[in-house]
Amino acid sequence: MAGILNVKKVCWLLFSAILLATDLSGERITEKIYQRIDDGFSCFRRLNGTHQIGCSSSQSGNVGVVHYVGKKLDFDWLLEVGPDAPYVVLLAPDLFRRENLMSLKNSGKVAGIVVLNQTDTTFHNPSPAPPYSNDLTCPNKITGLYKNDEFSSYCDSNPWNPAGDAILFEDFQFPIFFINETKLNQSVLLDDCYLKFNRPIEGTPPSYPLCAIELKAFMWAAVDTPTCLRRGRLNMLLNPQPSEYCDPLGNVNIFVPVLAANKSSGPVRNHSVIFISARLDSASIFDGLSVGADTAITGMATLIAIADMINKFKFDIRREEIENIFLVLFNGEAFDYIGSSRMAYEMTLGKFPKPLKEENPSQSPLIGLEHIKYWIELGSLAPHGDKKIYLHTDPKSRSDIRVDSNVMNLINALMNNQGNLTVESVNASIPLPPASLQSFLKKDLSIPGLLISNHKNAFTNQFYNNEWDTFQTISSSKLSKHLAEVAQTVSAAIYKLATRDEMPTNIVANVTLLESILECYLVNANCSLFSWLLNGRNNLATGSILPTYVGVTHGDGAYKALSLRTRHLLAMVSGDPLDINKTACINSDHNEIYHYYWMGEYESNNSSGTCYRSTVKTSYAVSPAFEIEDYDWASGEYSSWTESRWETFSVRIFLKASSLQAVSIFVFGVVVLLLSFAVTYWVETNSALLFPPSPEAVAC
Repeated sequence: MAGILNVKKVCWLLFSAILLATDLSGERITEKIYQRIDDGFSCFRRLNGTHQIGCSSSQSGNVGVVHYVGKKLDFDWLLEVGPDAPYVVLLAPDLFRRENLMSLKNSGKVAGIVVLNQTDTTFHNPSPAPPYSNDLTCPNKITGLYKNDEFSSYCDSNPWNPAGDAILFEDFQFPIFFINETKLNQSVLLDDCYLKFNRPIEGTPPSYPLCAIELKAFMWAAVDTPTCLRRGRLNMLLNPQPSEYCDPLGNVNIFVPVLAANKSSGPVRNHSVIFISARLDSASIFDGLSVGADTAITGMATLIAIADMINKFKFDIRREEIENIFLVLFNGEAFDYIGSSRMAYEMTLGKFPKPLKEENPSQSPLIGLEHIKYWIELGSLAPHGDKKIYLHTDPKSRSDIRVDSNVMNLINALMNNQGNLTVESVNASIPLPPASLQSFLKKDLSIPGLLISNHKNAFTNQFYNNEWDTFQTISSSKLSKHLAEVAQTVSAAIYKLATRDEMPTNIVANVTLLESILECYLVNANCSLFSWLLNGRNNLATGSILPTYVGVTHGDGAYKALSLRTRHLLAMVSGDPLDINKTACINSDHNEIYHYYWMGEYESNNSSGTCYRSTVKTSYAVSPAFEIEDYDWASGEYSSWTESRWETFSVRIFLKASSLQAVSIFVFGVVVLLLSFAVTYWVETNSALLFPPSPEAVAC
């Protein structure tokens, strides 16, 4: 018995020694094998009524040998020679083009792609040579106004987005990451990984060990939206811990009725409301990397400047036939007009801004399509070489004499107040470019409207719905001044249409406000303006930029960071400051006309702050397709986009042995294991000889 105990003591001591030797520093084995790479953005999966797009890894992650592609010769070597497939390709941003991606996708030798950005942030990095748009050449054509008529072929021969390569709508069965190449990442991925272990020497493949990457971005959704939703419902029934596999794209629309109105004053007169709109969103193939500088922000910033100006003359509006002005920011427009189609849908059902309730006397009156007098939409407005802006109209609606006359009133009002701008009306026979206005014209062709943009025949924005649509690609010392001039022209035209008088000369666009808006949305979201709006609790990293991608709501209507700050900003410029304290500045569930915002308070000065009473409101920006029972997902009537759920994104590198070496190590390990069993058995059976009892023990 004593011998057996001695054997166990020896084994325990040996085991403890091994543990101390292998983990003396307390580090986990995985941390010694892998090195994690941060500062990355992953491609992810989205689905519509008929397809899936985007990227996904396997559930355990995709692994491949690192190969850097910086020029065509690197492509040729990988595709024709590379013997160590599968590879994870490090790709320079300028090579992230459709022809290259499709070559890699079809080669069968690629397990993933990493786009290696060359500086700290996209703002500071020189953008790739344009054109570089990942959207379609005819964005949103499937759900647009001209889907099934004589104008549907116009864009095929005269594409609005000739730079579009449609990569955003391609399906990749491997992960793609965009990694900002900080000094650490640069040293690790290029110097310590590729150059040290994997670079071919004069075309000769490197020898093992090789540096490899594991990319993990597994997506739960697959096939298409109806399949994903059906699987999710089934999982909710059968799984004790149920979870959906995908969620509808959606957020909130933000709108401002300039004048407060109560339903008790009676219904709104037909053709008495002017709408001014812009979009709030853009798109990118990568999660969290959609700035949308010219795609969305220039139009949105101009609308906010217009709201600031209209607030100065809002009480002059009701002199004539106009009862109100609505300023609207639509969300989800990049994916088949989600926000605008939802608002148009609610108008047709008599549910906008909210369904009326008899028990609530403090509600705004209903607004329907029949109440719209004019519609002005602000598109991309960054100047590209000149200060000209273009007015686009719809030929279908203008075939009606009354509509055409009102459209001409709009055009003339803008041209007569163009100031330092040059305003040109596009040929009336040319269809509307992609615009939110199309969602409303689909429901009612009697709406007089137009789109103001910086392009005539095709987008001048060469990075439309792309991760490189940043401040740098539209940077101009005159940008804020140019947008101020557009705001001045639109505001003066609105004043003329509403009052039939000229706008007072003391009402001018606030250039300083526009400069602050552009800084906060395009350069640094941790800006003083956002901090003021949120009472010093901005909680964003310096230099961060808020993504404009619509995202998903998960059904809770939660505000994204962009929507929250934009709503507060609109409340500030359109609201009325009140002389009340913070305690009295509260909202009531029974008051749907006004909302109260406490802004300008800092923790260091609790006595600071101002209460703003505003008519800013929000409405759901989720496609009607998810509200309609037995909706035909293949119809294209409404957006059907969903986003897959995922668990985590991760990138880590490690050294990979050759297959022969891996098998040799495995066989050696098995031999050692078997030998250890044999030795342990032999020691235990011969313990009496190896550990004889002491004389004292025998005497006892």
